[in-house]
Amino acid sequence: MTDRLDRVAAQTRVPGAVSGLLRRLRRAGGNVALGLIDQALLSGSAFVLTIVLANVLDINSFGRFSVAWSLSILIEAVFLRGLFDDGLPAAAHRIPKSIWPQLRLGLHLASLLVSGALGLLLVGAGLVITTVGGDTGGLVIVTGLAIPAVRLQSMFRRICYLDGRLPRALASSLTYCVALVVSAGLMIALKLTGAAAAMACIAISAALAGGLLLAHTSELAWPQARIFRGSLRRLFRNGRWFVATSLTYWIGSIGLIPVCGFLIGLDASASLRILLLVFAPLSQFCATMFSVRLPEIAAELRAGRRSAVAAAARENALLLGSIAAAYGTAVVLLGQRILALVIHGQSYEIGTGSLALMGAAMALDAVWLGLALPLFATGKPQRFMLSRIAGLVALCCVLPFAAEAWQVMGAVTAMVASSAASVITVVLTNSARERT
Repeated sequence: MTDRLDRVAAQTRVPGAVSGLLRRLRRAGGNVALGLIDQALLSGSAFVLTIVLANVLDINSFGRFSVAWSLSILIEAVFLRGLFDDGLPAAAHRIPKSIWPQLRLGLHLASLLVSGALGLLLVGAGLVITTVGGDTGGLVIVTGLAIPAVRLQSMFRRICYLDGRLPRALASSLTYCVALVVSAGLMIALKLTGAAAAMACIAISAALAGGLLLAHTSELAWPQARIFRGSLRRLFRNGRWFVATSLTYWIGSIGLIPVCGFLIGLDASASLRILLLVFAPLSQFCATMFSVRLPEIAAELRAGRRSAVAAAARENALLLGSIAAAYGTAVVLLGQRILALVIHGQSYEIGTGSLALMGAAMALDAVWLGLALPLFATGKPQRFMLSRIAGLVALCCVLPFAAEAWQVMGAVTAMVASSAASVITVVLTNSARERT
């Protein structure tokens, strides 16, 4: 009898996940649409800028820019976002909405203080490099200036998502897009085609986009010390897990850009940056679903049962994994033709095999993100840390040999191994947890 009930439950689990997914999508359709437009603007502007730079910069300069960009992502998307952004929905829904104005201003001030300090360290390092005659000092200085600018924009958009005011986030992204196009056009017109000038375009555009905060100061309030300390303490307590989880992900994806530059050469860094760019729309879509669904799931699951968390994980993994598989198939079929149309005068090591392997890695990452989303919403990312550690171990085992044997394709092969190990580990740990 028990076996028969188990079989019935197994047969109904996937249809139940699909029906639940459709209900959630209908309920969140408006926000998802706005979120997709918002992320499309950011992804599109980044795509255009990268294609322009790939054409106007020599391959080594583009490689240097790619390395600086990947390190800025390490600071912003891993460290700062892990501390301030990822745990925000779970923390915010534990305090009354009447004091959210204090939370908003407190977060802006704290994140700018931390990012400004990190930026000053980079500026100082760049000045030292320039003094001793290094040719990358200017790039390091501008990267340091970009860190607090990007943080301001990111914090403003995250709070817009938390408040459910996606039109504001959309306005910020549109401002960023327009400013990036104008600044890049001026860069080319003035013949300032260097890696530092390209990073300056990002810094200026992010500062203007984040500056929209000044139009909504009426919704901010000076935080009381008790509330400010309590909110930051809660964020930082879970933040170390968010940072650690994001760091292991960064090492296995964007972090490979500087690693490839060291192991293979700057031309490999440039090729890997182009590969990641091809899949950037998929990454941005997954980020949109994460940002839109995270506050909703946090509110729904705060008092929910373990079964509710597991059901939400299956629904999101099914959605993101299916979309990633379809996107990867399209890229394998059309990717080389599109790249041949938009990139001229440079030779990048990108073949059908590399595109197919990158598609597999991104599809596995999408499944992992879907499985992780509910536990991020409940402020328990440490449960997924084991899976990322497993992925990191697989990466370290495969990368040195694969990169030596197959160059860029070998690096992407290591990404596939890392993503597969992460997904397998999290599925096994989830299954064990559901049985207990």
